[in-house]
Amino acid sequence: MLRHTLAATVLAVGVLAPGGAASAASGGSTAPSTSGTSSTSGASSTSGASTADGACRPVGTAGLADLVPGDSTLGLSALPPATVDLPPQIHLRGTTETFNRRWSFALREGRMYVKEAADTGGWRTMALPDCLAGRVTGISVDDDELVAVDDGDRIYTMDHALNAPWTWNWTYRFGAPLWLGEGNTVPYGSARWTWSVLSPGEDQVWRDPAGNDHPVGGAKVSHVLALSADGSRITYVDPWLPADHSYEMATPHRGRFQAEALSTAASTSFVVNRYGDLYTRLYDFDISGSDRVFFSYSYEDQRGALFPKIQLPAPDWVRQPKVPATGEITDRISVHKTGRGSDARELRVEGREQGLTGYWHKALTASRWTFTATGEPLQGRLLQNTPDDRSTDTLAPPSPYDYAGALGGVTARVDAFDVAVEGTPLVLRAGDQELRVTLHTVDGLRQSVQAPGLTSQPRHFYGTVEIPQSVLDNLQAQHPLLRSLVQDRLGAARFTDTDVVVTDRTMTIASLGLTLDRI
Repeated sequence: MLRHTLAATVLAVGVLAPGGAASAASGGSTAPSTSGTSSTSGASSTSGASTADGACRPVGTAGLADLVPGDSTLGLSALPPATVDLPPQIHLRGTTETFNRRWSFALREGRMYVKEAADTGGWRTMALPDCLAGRVTGISVDDDELVAVDDGDRIYTMDHALNAPWTWNWTYRFGAPLWLGEGNTVPYGSARWTWSVLSPGEDQVWRDPAGNDHPVGGAKVSHVLALSADGSRITYVDPWLPADHSYEMATPHRGRFQAEALSTAASTSFVVNRYGDLYTRLYDFDISGSDRVFFSYSYEDQRGALFPKIQLPAPDWVRQPKVPATGEITDRISVHKTGRGSDARELRVEGREQGLTGYWHKALTASRWTFTATGEPLQGRLLQNTPDDRSTDTLAPPSPYDYAGALGGVTARVDAFDVAVEGTPLVLRAGDQELRVTLHTVDGLRQSVQAPGLTSQPRHFYGTVEIPQSVLDNLQAQHPLLRSLVQDRLGAARFTDTDVVVTDRTMTIASLGLTLDRI
């Protein structure tokens, strides 16, 4: 989430200053054990609190105020030249090869390699802490932070990835409070995960649905995002949130789209299905409306406001144009930042055109794709690149959570409630008249562990009931009981904030004085 400068100062307590690239490990310390890993069903989470004797416990600067990026390569020449076969350039961000503005990184057999992104070749072997050397199974870099995952799905962060190698240092700290938690793991144990960093230094601002640019703030928004086994769930973990796997971002089509791959940079996520249907979305914990401690949000129209609040609901998925049907594509997709603002992104899709291998690419807001040949062998799995939209051909089943109840002669029903979907129809009925309103729900800020999905543990949402303006303009036409409910419970307002508490058995909407039971 976005960080207060004061919070970054608090984080400095007990954190060691960075050493050289070769001295990142602190001898005699310990690292998390493999006991706390998540299941592929997403039904469990990890605290990462236990440790294993004989391993190392890296302590680094991740989460502190950033160094000012420069052009220095100090420390690079001290790293030994790579002795494995590596490509001359890295073109797509993934979990074995990745890049940021300054550096390219590659992973081979548990070890990491680095070169200047602008150079052709020149790979060097990175020095790693003992707890990671030979055990890395995935990497992803964005902005000034790199994440590596070990063979127990544990997350490690390397800081200052836009600076010289001598400043690089590692930590497995992750989670509440203030990035001081005992660590976390990749949700679902997924191999389809990605690291995203939105920063004031590189991105500066982002744009909400009302067209207003908001400053990123005094620090960054950092998430590891992961796809579920069926590709319909995206769970994210944030280094300042509890070390659980409870926060989700819905896929397209109300969380039912089944993605084959996911890439995220600077809070812009990019997905593709088996038929080559492509979508992007600007979304993170702060943009979603969840960070109400530090930010002000509103469902009221913020266009033209002198001091605009962050417009809700958050930006939705945008369907991107398909790659020309004459071209082939794979599930190896990538997004990276190219400058200031949330539109400064480039999308890339590995593929082939007229027998040549390479990648398709376009700016986020561009209408057409261009192909660049690299001659490198395809690494991804070929997809069906159909010219027509087949986004709904392989939808996951709808959420099984339906709720119904009654209040003074008015019945209420919510169908297919999904914790990751922001707006859900709430159907109110009196006599033979039906009133359809929208129940907006945004995951609340919490510092204690929450189970994923819906369970017997109450889940608290920031809620808002939205009444259509057409209903308010002609309220007298509504059934007297419905009219009374809108006037007395909601003040005849278009938007009414409310607490919403949901379990796998009940849903309570405080402003309506209404409790629904699962049916």
